[in-house]
Amino acid sequence: MLKERQTDYLSRKQNGLRLFCFSLFLIFISGRTLAQVTTFTFPLSPLATKTLVDSLANQINKYYVIKDAALKMSSYLRKRFKDGAYNKISDPHILAGKLTTDVLSVQKDEHFHVEYNPQLANEVLGNIEDVPKMVAEKLNEERSKNFGFKKAEILNGNIGYLEISSFSRLNAYSKATANAALAFVSNARALIIDLRYGVGGSPDMVNHIVSHFFRTSTHVADIYIRCENATLPYWTVPDSSFGPLTTIPIYILTSYKTFSAAEGLAYQLQSLKRATLVGEVTRGGAHTVSYKALSSGFISDIPFGRSIDPISKKNWEGTGIVPDITVTAENALEAAELKIFENALSSAEDSVDIRKIKWQMDLMQARNHPIAVDTATLKKYVGNFGAFALTYLEGKLYYQKTGKARFPLIPMSNTMLRPKGNDTFTLELFKNESGRVVRLVTYYDDGRREYADRTP
Repeated sequence: MLKERQTDYLSRKQNGLRLFCFSLFLIFISGRTLAQVTTFTFPLSPLATKTLVDSLANQINKYYVIKDAALKMSSYLRKRFKDGAYNKISDPHILAGKLTTDVLSVQKDEHFHVEYNPQLANEVLGNIEDVPKMVAEKLNEERSKNFGFKKAEILNGNIGYLEISSFSRLNAYSKATANAALAFVSNARALIIDLRYGVGGSPDMVNHIVSHFFRTSTHVADIYIRCENATLPYWTVPDSSFGPLTTIPIYILTSYKTFSAAEGLAYQLQSLKRATLVGEVTRGGAHTVSYKALSSGFISDIPFGRSIDPISKKNWEGTGIVPDITVTAENALEAAELKIFENALSSAEDSVDIRKIKWQMDLMQARNHPIAVDTATLKKYVGNFGAFALTYLEGKLYYQKTGKARFPLIPMSNTMLRPKGNDTFTLELFKNESGRVVRLVTYYDDGRREYADRTP
């Protein structure tokens, strides 16, 4: 019943339920799809200013998630109006900023803001001429961002990596994209979800992603809506076709920029002991928001609900989420990788396993800490070493085995190199007492070695 209530609620709201979000409303549209946008003259007249302040105060009183705070916020706005704080402001964006600042001086809430945007105000009011065109344009815009899935790859050691920048509204297209990204990393040893630059979006997309990580239906979150005095529960919807993901170790990267829906995903998985968070304390936005049209072309993003953990009955509003492993955001990826390798080594079954893990670990650290070797040194490496040849061309050192492909080389140290695009072997150069390179050793990932002395 509550799930049905949630669906009905969402369909009733013209601009939709959006989780903890920056301005990610259900539909973005261009000026061509809107009715004629009214222009306004600034400074506003005293009557128009009063109408604007009253409309904002009324919307806050009706919708803001904390009732006591809403009364204080609206009361302070009206006091500021009587004091003349909003008189004769000729720039509407400055006026919007002043209204925002005054509200936040009473109740800090990073989701709240006032904006001068006549076009968006027109949209929120439903003044749309060409709905099919609007929907197509919105879908194309979401596609251009790959529905928030910025990167999916396999790192050294078969570590899955998924970077999510935002959480698109859930539809057939965004769902297919999410499933493809998650399927790609489903055979990994462990999964790193990078939310260091993740922000807001749809609670349904968050729930869809989280659902992949649980075998059975699990209660992961509640959202309380003050204006309806309703609590909307979120349960995972397991999918057996993604079986490996239900047990895969998960590490989530966070930063002080991680906000809103991205925090929601991190909080849920941390709370249920399903993920380890690595990085910095997050920004602290656990409220749901919705645009409300004001007057004179202004709109306000008003937090009308809050996320609640179904077990602790708490959330991260204003405090952020404390990671399990605290490091700088810059070092979070490597810290997660090292933890994964450390766990892999501790559970390795034999020396072969250990060798393979250490091999990948060395490659990971080489990638994370690239070094530069000067041109003069690289040129000293040039020469023939039995069946192998090192050549220098246009600023790069190349490696080639007779009859095989030529690989550009990347320094791992002053004497160790790896081929670009091939993780199956590395090279080490040995010098004689005079400093001349006299031997090349090729190390393979299966433990083999090939020795070749310089050919005169």
